[in-house]
Amino acid sequence: MVKHFSMSEAIDCMSDAFAGLSSGTSQVPERYVADTPGGALTLLLKPAFADDLNTVGVKMLTQRNSGPVEGIPTITGIVMLVDKVTGELLSIMDGEHITALRTGAASGLATQLLSREDAHCMALFGCGSQGRTQLEAVSTVRDIQRIWVFDSSRERAESFREEMKARVQSEIYIAGSPDALKEADIICTATPSEKPLFHKADIKAGTHINAIGSFKPHMQELDPDLIQSSRCYFDDRDQCLKSGDMKKAIRKHGEMAHALIGEIGELVLGKIPGRGSSDETTVFKSVGTAIQDLVVADKIYHQSRTGGFGEEIRIYD
Repeated sequence: MVKHFSMSEAIDCMSDAFAGLSSGTSQVPERYVADTPGGALTLLLKPAFADDLNTVGVKMLTQRNSGPVEGIPTITGIVMLVDKVTGELLSIMDGEHITALRTGAASGLATQLLSREDAHCMALFGCGSQGRTQLEAVSTVRDIQRIWVFDSSRERAESFREEMKARVQSEIYIAGSPDALKEADIICTATPSEKPLFHKADIKAGTHINAIGSFKPHMQELDPDLIQSSRCYFDDRDQCLKSGDMKKAIRKHGEMAHALIGEIGELVLGKIPGRGSSDETTVFKSVGTAIQDLVVADKIYHQSRTGGFGEEIRIYD
């Protein structure tokens, strides 16, 4: 599937997915999230519907919270595609790959819409599967020449650098301090952090930030002062406001109506403005929404069935 379905196609899917979510032509019921006793594992169950698709999507994921396990991704699961009329199960796809692909593509879309067109330097926090597609997506929409990577494990960062050097045409460096952020035009955060990864004073004017790691109330990647002084856009506003990033910023600074601009889908539809000047800081806050999985899975399924890949693809039998 990787070799047949490009990041550019996934970014186009995100434009459709978020426009549908913001216009009301797609529906995403409340996700089911539960932790195992002790919190070592999180189970997520996410359905989604779209008026213009003949399929229904259901994703089941597990996220390990207890640290790395060699050879096993932090996030694993499946995406199931169901016929909307008959209820027939049409396909089961790799949820870890779909999640990483669509999450990266969402940041790619936000970067395309909100970052400065002359952006050439990127900083990335988190060298897992999500970090890989963040880097790929940003490199798809901007001419990235230099990348600084941050990770709690030096060994993991070095392995990531060696792998990604073969996939992107950029110089990749391992950052040792926040000083590297002064060079960054685009910052992506893809971590399970519970405290800010950097502060407002660490970045330069005009930076665009894709913040995708924090989706629970106790999680936090961004400095509340940074959020308060930025223009913030969401994948799903209601769900994002429940994340630790936003709850802690609102607790400190109030409702921040001047900073919380709207959903990225509203920007796609032309209902809200984007970046106003080259000196503004913009933030795309994402917690992920099942409509992203549905739109990508539906596209992959129908391309495979109609010969769009040149062959029929069987993800799982």
